Order: sequence, then structure tokens, then C-alpha cells
Amino acid sequence: MQTSQDHLWLSGSPDWGGPRKQPYANDSQLPDSWHTLSDESSKGWLRQTLRPVAPRIVFPMAWSPFFLLITAVPLALPGRTPVDDQTVAAIFFSMSWLLILVPLYLIRSSQPTHVGSIHTLPFDWSSFAIACIVFGLHVSIHSALGWISYAIFWFAWFRTYTMIRDVVINSPSRWLLPVDSSDWKTTEALSSGWKTLSEFWTSGPIAKLKTDFGQFTLTGVSRGDDRFVAIALIAPSGFVHDPFSDDLARTTLSEHQVMILGVDWPTRLLPP
Repeated sequence: MQTSQDHLWLSGSPDWGGPRKQPYANDSQLPDSWHTLSDESSKGWLRQTLRPVAPRIVFPMAWSPFFLLITAVPLALPGRTPVDDQTVAAIFFSMSWLLILVPLYLIRSSQPTHVGSIHTLPFDWSSFAIACIVFGLHVSIHSALGWISYAIFWFAWFRTYTMIRDVVINSPSRWLLPVDSSDWKTTEALSSGWKTLSEFWTSGPIAKLKTDFGQFTLTGVSRGDDRFVAIALIAPSGFVHDPFSDDLARTTLSEHQVMILGVDWPTRLLPP
């Protein structure tokens, strides 16, 4: 099954939906110091498009504000639900936020990010925490604080929407270079500044380079008997971004970071 999908390994499946970038560098601003495939050479970096975030978050994100809106109905019109009003409101409230947090966590976990902490998700935790504190105070101080907290929850929702939008508009891609894994030495292959996680090639994190806008990761990747290193930009939210689609990242990578040319690309993995 894997072999039959080799030609889609870089470009991604057509069933994913959403825009997909081509593996070749003709539509990117890949610095000249980063070698890519050409008519003269079958060595170099190619882009691998990962599954888009947008098609998987749009549906739950569309239902989330509906449940947050109807959270207020049992409280504004008490005694009209078949069960306890506060229980119904709590169920609606929980649904509104779970429809955001659960898909975000699952989508990020499906990416080669190696970031598992929930607090780094694109979610306005600070406003959400303030709203929770204000809501707790309404019991002992004044019931009006409950509606103030409800307004703050809406503020947190719109801020979260903005943060998720910033994730969605970035291309979830990484760049791959085929290598001879038996000859790989991280300290010799990378320029200075990288933190080495493994001196030898391994299937997983090999090195990382921290910046003010996230961190670059170099990861070992396998496809059949072939071995690769993949470079990606991991945003503070933990989502994978194309390292050459961001202006700041591209400036950082303007100087060559991986000092080897790698080996020839397997023809079976190249798209038509």
C-alpha cells in the first residue's frame, strides 16, 4: 500500500482538500544557498506538503460559537429545560470549548511536531482564565459578574479564532533531503548554532535551532529503505510551518544550514 502511494508522498493526497504546494522550489523563495533538484542534478531539497489544517478545523469551529451562544439561554430563561438549568448550560459551555481544543490537539498530534503540551495550542488561555475567575466570583459577590464573565468568554473565543486563523493560513510543509544515514554526523553536517539531539541519523528529532518566532527542527524520516532529513519551522503553537514561507524564518535560513548535498532522490518518490 505504501509503495502504491509513493508518487503522492511529497505532494500529498488529492482527498485532503485545500491548497497543496508542489515539491519543487519554483513557487518559493528558497535561498540560493539551498540546493534543489534541477535538470542538471537529482540531489537537493524538495518540499513535502503535510495534510492541511483548515479542512479539519472548519466544521467543529463553526459549531463552537453556536454552543457558546445557547449556553446563556437556560440561564436567561430559567425553568424551561427538562433538567437542571445549570447542568444544561454547563453541557453547552463545555461543548463550545471542546469543539476547539480536541480537534486542535488531535490535528497537531498528527503532524511531525514532537510538541505535546496542551498549553501551547493556539488558544487564548489568559482571557479564558480571567473569565473563569470572574465567573467564580459571581457566586459570592454579585450575580451580574456572571454575565461579565460570559462577555469575557466571548472575547476569549474571538481571540482564539484569530490565533487559529494565523495557524491555518500558514502552509504545513517541510523540506526533505535524501541522505546516507550510515555516513551522517550531525555536528559535521550542520552549521553552528544548532543544538544536537542525536549525533547520528535517527528516525525522529536530530537537532533544533531556537529563534524568537519558534524553532527549526531537523528530523530523520524514512520511506521504505530510503533515509532523509527534514527541516521544518515549529511555531510557538506547536504546528508545523514551511520554513521558507515566513519572512523572518527565510532570513535566518538565508545562510546554508545543512552543509552536505545528500544523495540522489529515488525516482519513485518524485511526482509526475
